[in-house]
Amino acid sequence: MNNDITYEQNGIIFNYRVAIVIRNGNKILVQKDDRRNHLTLPGGRCSLGESSLKTSIREFMKETGINTKFKRDVGIIENFFTSSFTGKKIHEILIINELEFLEKYYYQKEIINNIEKKKDKYKHLKYIWLDINELRKMKFEPNKILDMLDKNEFQHIINY
Repeated sequence: MNNDITYEQNGIIFNYRVAIVIRNGNKILVQKDDRRNHLTLPGGRCSLGESSLKTSIREFMKETGINTKFKRDVGIIENFFTSSFTGKKIHEILIINELEFLEKYYYQKEIINNIEKKKDKYKHLKYIWLDINELRKMKFEPNKILDMLDKNEFQHIINY
């Protein structure tokens, strides 16, 4: 049974999701999907009855097999956009949590491969470290997250 908090109403899809920040000096771990023309943070949909923090840790483990722990709340972004896959309008609540690896070994790896094989849709994913300043010059979505990382306080942004 799928308990993801996502539904469609009046032609608009609502998603409740998390994004995961993991830092390594001035670099952050970003998700590269060969099917998309932009980079993003790892993450996933929250399940009904599950906190965003538990979702962050669960989703990262599910995608990479790596144990993490909570470091800090970064913020919330209310995203309003049109899906490049379906062309449908999306209203998304995105909770951003910063996690850290339990095993320091993973900070030394240049690439972390995705291990989740769900309907073959994740076989295109890999995780790479990119310098935040370089990432600002690239197509990264939602790019407002990069500004949030510069501040050490919880933020709430509305992003159209």
